[in-house]
Amino acid sequence: MEVKSGKPVIFILGPTAVGKTATAIELAKNIDSEIISIDSRQIYRGLDIGTAKPTLRQQTTIAHHLIDVFDVTETISAGAYRELALKTVAEIQARRKNPIFVGGSGLYVNAVLKGIFKESTTDPQIRRAIRRELQEKGSVALYNQLLKIDPGAALKIHMNDIKRVTRALEIYRVTGRAPSQHFQEQKSQSPFDYRLFILNAEREELYRRINERVDQMLADGLVAEVQKLIVAGHRAELEALRTLGYQEVLAFLDGQFDFETMRENIKKNTRRYAKRQLTWFRNQYPSAVWIDVTKFADPPAIAAMIQQNLT
Repeated sequence: MEVKSGKPVIFILGPTAVGKTATAIELAKNIDSEIISIDSRQIYRGLDIGTAKPTLRQQTTIAHHLIDVFDVTETISAGAYRELALKTVAEIQARRKNPIFVGGSGLYVNAVLKGIFKESTTDPQIRRAIRRELQEKGSVALYNQLLKIDPGAALKIHMNDIKRVTRALEIYRVTGRAPSQHFQEQKSQSPFDYRLFILNAEREELYRRINERVDQMLADGLVAEVQKLIVAGHRAELEALRTLGYQEVLAFLDGQFDFETMRENIKKNTRRYAKRQLTWFRNQYPSAVWIDVTKFADPPAIAAMIQQNLT
């Protein structure tokens, strides 16, 4: 699907807790826009507190899309997300409004802007088989499999990034070809004109914000959210997603460590994730405009700066 418009599609990216949502909402008010979440976890229903979804009030203030689309029992590939995203862009532009993508999922951003290989499909049976292997053999065994079939892809994925390891194995088993071969063949032509803005902060300030975000999530009921998902029979999905915040709570509920250790583990792992996000953004998007949020008084000021860069 090709989407063309006279105005560039805006992407507001950045590490977790840097203030993307608040900034995007202010910008959307200024330029009559609607927001599209480009987050691989917010697209699932039930993952609310741990993914820092926009509040209902925020979603009422500005229309948000691709949030709460799937149950956690369902699966979505980057290719499937791309199709949903392009359809949403076309619908927003048909209303003569401006789409603003907001999030931090680099693989989804690449899928939207660069395309994805044609065979980017999921196979529920193969995915279930890989999950069983994960439970029976452990993550190291799966990572070693990936090293054998696609060393290039394996070197770009951390051994503990179970979601990406299992997805790479699924691609190989579905298509019979190494994931890196597919990615080399994917399209490089963007379906629309776009502008990338990456929000960031000095490390000390970013880490302070992350720590505060984690404390707020726990105060808001993150543990209860996980318990509710377990009661609903979704523990297997939570383990398969291996999603930040939820996996630490699962370990706490299993008695592996106490509440304060869980809190510190979430903070530590979130900081590490933010560092990986920033490395990805620097490597993938050299033409992006980087914005140090600490140099601005508030989100409206950041939004005003972005608006100036659109003219």
